[in-house]
Amino acid sequence: MQARGHEITLVCTKKSPLEKAALDAQLSFISIRKPVRHYAFLSALMILLSLKKRGVTALMIRNTSDISLGASIAFLSFKRIHVHFFMELMFHEQKQQLYRTIRYSFLSSWICSLEYMKKKVLSSTRIQPNKVCVIPSALDFSQISALSKSEARKQLKLPVDKVLFGMIGRIDRKKRIELAILALHQLQNSDYQLLIVGEETPDSPDSYLAELKELIQGKKLENQVHFCGFQQETGPFYRAIDALIMASDYETFGMSTIESMAHHTPVLASNAGGSKELLNTFPLGILFEPGDFISLSQAMMSLETISKNTVIDRDFQHQFGHQRICEIIESRILSLKSVR
Repeated sequence: MQARGHEITLVCTKKSPLEKAALDAQLSFISIRKPVRHYAFLSALMILLSLKKRGVTALMIRNTSDISLGASIAFLSFKRIHVHFFMELMFHEQKQQLYRTIRYSFLSSWICSLEYMKKKVLSSTRIQPNKVCVIPSALDFSQISALSKSEARKQLKLPVDKVLFGMIGRIDRKKRIELAILALHQLQNSDYQLLIVGEETPDSPDSYLAELKELIQGKKLENQVHFCGFQQETGPFYRAIDALIMASDYETFGMSTIESMAHHTPVLASNAGGSKELLNTFPLGILFEPGDFISLSQAMMSLETISKNTVIDRDFQHQFGHQRICEIIESRILSLKSVR
């Protein structure tokens, strides 16, 4: 948005990764202590004063836990600052309590990445329907890697003659990495291997990574499962693998899914949530039953049945191209004429 001529200020907590990223990107930012989850009026007032000094009129939030803070800013500014919530995570319970309805009334818009998310929001909250819209998450297609599979594997020091499945993202129980390990064991084929890119949440007390390594050892898969840690550049990963595995029981949207598709790499995903809608729209992959490693192993064995020509670049890039998404946000959310 800054490259399109907008003045951007990031609001972040002190000493956070976002603050560091803002410094590295030379973006204006406001850093505060982490606010309380509900009724953070003091934090809201501090942010409001900083925003007013900068002449900010629109505040975009992505985390559900920041809705209360955003609503407080809108309230204290008498709605002179418009707060727009870009929904990142799906909820499954009803959100129709009076205090939530009042809180949501201070939002100027509620943006969902996919249609199923919009339906859920409208059925589970009392927010005004005209405030809810669908705007997909975006990709910068100029950043798509042009490496061949062999070049990517050579760069990452991976075997060139194996069928390689990949998982990417934070190493977290919700990612259900153990399903891919169990599915790999089910296949009983040393030519099938698994590449895991990502790290644990810093200072996490969870023992999930240790449990995964114990499972790998117990199934005697040490030579078939590779942990590669965090990768700043993800293009070589998507080019190197034969298919991406998205094993979460319920993936809200799945940026990794569209990043994989953009690299023409198939996706094997749980038949639920955002993965279901994305693969039904652009069927470059196979859906398997959530939580079922047998179903996943069958999908892995069916990899050759996937047509690599399914994604039509023009349609796909039109749907997720970041310049188009910026234009939609400018016109539909910010009520501006496109600056380009």
